[in-house]
Amino acid sequence: MGALLCGAALAASPLRAQDPPPPVVVPDSTAAEEGVVADTTVREPPISPLGAFGRSLILPGWGQVEVGRPARGAFYFAAESVFLFMVFKSDARLSAAKEEMPPNEERISNRTGQRENWIVLAGFIAFLSGLDAWVSTQFWDFEPSIGPPTDGSVGVALGFKVNFP
Repeated sequence: MGALLCGAALAASPLRAQDPPPPVVVPDSTAAEEGVVADTTVREPPISPLGAFGRSLILPGWGQVEVGRPARGAFYFAAESVFLFMVFKSDARLSAAKEEMPPNEERISNRTGQRENWIVLAGFIAFLSGLDAWVSTQFWDFEPSIGPPTDGSVGVALGFKVNFP
C-alpha cells in the first residue's frame, strides 16, 4: 500500500504554484571591479527533492548518484545489499529450523525474530537513503571550505558562501 501511494505521489505532475522561480542573476561587485564577469546565476538541482527521495527509496543510492554524491550512493547501496543478503540468509536458517525433527519451537521463534529484525533494518536503510537523497538535493550546491584561519591563528576555519536575493 505504501509503495502504491509513493508511486502515485511520484507520478503526479507538479502544480503551477510549485514551478521553481526563474534563475536570479546577482552581480558580483568584486568580480566587476577586477574586470571579470562571474557566473552568479542561481543553479537548480539536477533533480527534484521528491524525485531523489523516490529514486533512493526504490534503489538505495540512486538519488545520491543523481545529485552528484556517488560515494554516499555507494554506501547506501552496499548497506542495503548486506541487509537484503542477511534477510535471505535468515530466511534460509528459519526454513532449516522448521524442517528439523522434532521441531524446536524456541529455535523457530529465534530465527523468526532474526529474520524480522533484518527486514526492518533493510527497510530503515532504504528510508534513510531516501531521506539523505532529499536533504542532499536541498543542499546540492552547498560547498563549505575547511582550512586554516585567514588571520593566521592556529586552528581550523569553516567557511561558506550565502547568496541573499
